[in-house]
Amino acid sequence: MIISQVVNTVFNSCSYVISRGDASWMVDCGDVDRIVPLLHGRLQGVLLTHAHFDHIYGLNHLMAMFPDVPVFTNRDGREGLLSDKLNFSRYHEKPFILNSPGNIRLVEDGQSFDLFENYSVKAIYTPGHSPGCVTWVTGDAIFTGDSYIPGVKTVTILPHSDKEMAASSEDLIRSMVNGRQVYPGHPSQLQ
Repeated sequence: MIISQVVNTVFNSCSYVISRGDASWMVDCGDVDRIVPLLHGRLQGVLLTHAHFDHIYGLNHLMAMFPDVPVFTNRDGREGLLSDKLNFSRYHEKPFILNSPGNIRLVEDGQSFDLFENYSVKAIYTPGHSPGCVTWVTGDAIFTGDSYIPGVKTVTILPHSDKEMAASSEDLIRSMVNGRQVYPGHPSQLQ
């Protein structure tokens, strides 16, 4: 399995490509022109860590290229994908609302599914930074979005953020790291 990182142009958010054989998955979607060349074979889906603008702004461009690609998130993430106010893009140059809401696949807390044959991922709700935060846990990797960035204090000053929930989510994530490589939503000071 190969994990590739792209540091995007909007707020230095990170997108990741997880590839094995002739299949790939993405975690968050920013600069599509830099992400797509990293794909190996068929794009299976996009795993969202949360629906803030800097982690989703490339989705409409991506779906123009791959119209059937599913986007996995929770109910709060879905709301963010469909509201430029909730995803904060209203306050940027280009308001964003997902053009293909039918591509959204809702995941429940603790739900697992296969990324590749004999290789699954588990969705763990980690709210605090945003109500829709999901941490994606695989055998040897954990994609934490903005819920946990090693060496960086979790941002909880945004509308709908919750400082206590963020602290609980950070504790939960730390307990799940357990030797896994951490792939955060922005470059870490510890990387």
